[in-house]
Parts: sequence; C-alpha cells; structure tokens
Amino acid sequence: MVDPTNTGTDFGGYYGTDAYCPESVPEQPVQSQDFNHSKLGRSAGFRLPWGRAQDVMPSNLFARWPPKALREIELIGNLLEEAGHQGQQDHQSIRYAPLAFRSKLINALEVFGKALFWVSLPLGVVIYVMHAYLTDSKLLIALQDVYSFILMITGIPALMWLSSTLVFTLFPRWSVKAGRGPEWELDRRNGMVRVWSYRRAVPFIGPRKVTVFEAPFYEFDGFVAGGATRYGPRFDFILCHRYSKLTVHIGDILLGWHHNPRPCYALWDFLQNYMDVSRPLPEFPVLEPHRHKDPVTAEHDRKSGRPERYWRDMDDKTFKQKEDEMLSRVLSIDTEQRPNLMAKKVRYAHMTPEDMLAYGRGSRRGRNGARAPRPSVGYVQRDWK
Repeated sequence: MVDPTNTGTDFGGYYGTDAYCPESVPEQPVQSQDFNHSKLGRSAGFRLPWGRAQDVMPSNLFARWPPKALREIELIGNLLEEAGHQGQQDHQSIRYAPLAFRSKLINALEVFGKALFWVSLPLGVVIYVMHAYLTDSKLLIALQDVYSFILMITGIPALMWLSSTLVFTLFPRWSVKAGRGPEWELDRRNGMVRVWSYRRAVPFIGPRKVTVFEAPFYEFDGFVAGGATRYGPRFDFILCHRYSKLTVHIGDILLGWHHNPRPCYALWDFLQNYMDVSRPLPEFPVLEPHRHKDPVTAEHDRKSGRPERYWRDMDDKTFKQKEDEMLSRVLSIDTEQRPNLMAKKVRYAHMTPEDMLAYGRGSRRGRNGARAPRPSVGYVQRDWK
C-alpha cells in the first residue's frame, strides 16, 4: 500500500522542487483562454480529470516488452544505447527520440513485409484452389496457370521481410542509428515536461537551432481527441499545455489510436502514477531494472518484499495472464465518474462537469478571479548533447 503522505522529500534532495506530488500542487493561474481547442475541437474531444489514478496502463503498452525481450536485452546489451540513442525509459524520465531514417526503413520493411506475407499466402492458396475448381483443371496444371501471380503477391512481401531481417542480423550496429535527438520528455525526478524543436535558417542547409520548451507536469492536461474513420470512431491521447498552444502527441508513440477511449484513460492514469514521486514507479516491465535507483520505489519494494526480478523471471503463460488482467482493468476503468481534482487549484477557461464536481467538494480559494502566480513556463535555448 502506498503512503500518500510521502512526498519524496525525505530522500536527500533527490527529487527536484517541481517534482509532481498531488498533495503539494501549488495554486495555478487562471486559464484565461483555451489555446489548444476550438469549440469544434471540444465537441470532438474532451479533457480528462486529474487525480484518483488507478494502477493501470494500456495493455498494448504493458505487453510491448515481455519477459523474454527483457532477458535478451540483459544478455546481448541494448543496441540503442551503443548507437548513442537519446531515448530513455527508466526511473528518471521517459524520453522519446526517433531513430534515423534508415533504421525506420529497415523496421518498416520487416513489419509490413511479414504482415503482407501472412495475409497473401492463404489468399494465394484460395486463388489456386478456386481456379482449379472453376476450370476443372488438374492441380498441377492449375498451379502452372496461377504460379506467377501467387509468386508475385507472396514473393515481394517475403523478400521485404527476409532482406530486412538479414540486414539487421548481419549488420545490427549499422542498422540501429540514432536520429537528430529527443522530441519530448516526461522527467519524473524534476517534475518537468520538455519538448524539443529543431529548425534551420535555410531548409536542409546549415546547423539546426535547438529550442527546448519546458514546464511543470501539473501545467499540462490530458485530452482525448475523437475522430472518425471508415471503420468507425478513433481516439487519440494528447498532452496539452494549459497556458500556451503547445501539444505533445504522446499517445502516438506510447499508445497508438483506438476505437475505444478507455486505453487513453489508462495512459493518463499511467502518466500521473509515473510522475507522482509520492508513489513507487508503476509496475511496467521495462522499468523493472531501474526500480532500485528510485528512492521511493526502492523503499516501497524493500518494505513490501517485492522480488527484484519479478517480471524478468516470469514465464510466458503467466505474463499472458497478467496482460489479460490488465486489459480487464482498463475496460472497467472509472475515469468518466471522477471529479477533476485539479479544478481545486485552477479556474479553467471552459468548465466541465468534472470540474464543477471537484469545485463543489473543494476549496473556493483561487477560483474567484483573484490574482494568481504566473505559469512556470519558459523557453530554454541550448544544443542538445
């Protein structure tokens, strides 16, 4: 059980002064304008409430690094780190940095080649059988008739899959190349969100000018952006800065889009739990090797007797059961019934029922239009090393 009074301040100053803790969020400035969402945008999406986060995460994110993959990383090392990749997933931060173009190309060829091959192979068999039946031909003659077509629809995807696999197997260090640098970061230790921008004075010529935007995590709100496709509704998760036009499309990387908004709810809960230094790190398998480095997490694991290699030594069958349990918890998440506890600290430009519910239960202080502190936001110019 997590001690909600533990703010992480008893660990030798390890956490920064802006580290996120729900119990110590300061009074926020009044939001005079909703910069990121027009009336049309608000009708197609909605802001998610702060607080009362459950111990959940999207099941596809949970299953992205199964125990087998974690053991392989331990055995052969992390090629991304060797390549100078600046992405990060540990006790300090979650930082996204895209790979170089050639790495993306090799990966895309493997993924799409494999998928197309397994789709086209049974399709080719069906075409062959149907041709033999409709033409009343012998099987060998029918195969000769459709052989070139079947070879085309299965051979090209197979070649894509095989060639990309061979390149990565034979030249792994050449295949994995770091890109230009990070794009966004959630810094648990210091409670900050950072977004990188890269610009050149002349396109494709000269050095890039790197701009880093940073602000405390509690100045951002989670939004579910709704849309429609030919296959039905789609929902994306976006992190929006309350006092500027900045949006961080975290859901594109950690989640993808879904036909149901509940995975977006689960991602918002996961992000709140990850950034909250009064709690241990979430039970996210890829974070397990770093749990002992985070003071609050290390203390929690010591008191609870959590095995150091709980996820890494788990068998595939048990992990699949854990994945199914996580999906069940995501589908029953109660986000839509929660009050927005951040509404006790800030007056939003556009109030929601969740805001009013929290307002009725919480303090009126800071919500009467009185002068409030300015947002703790700024631009930091520097070259990212």
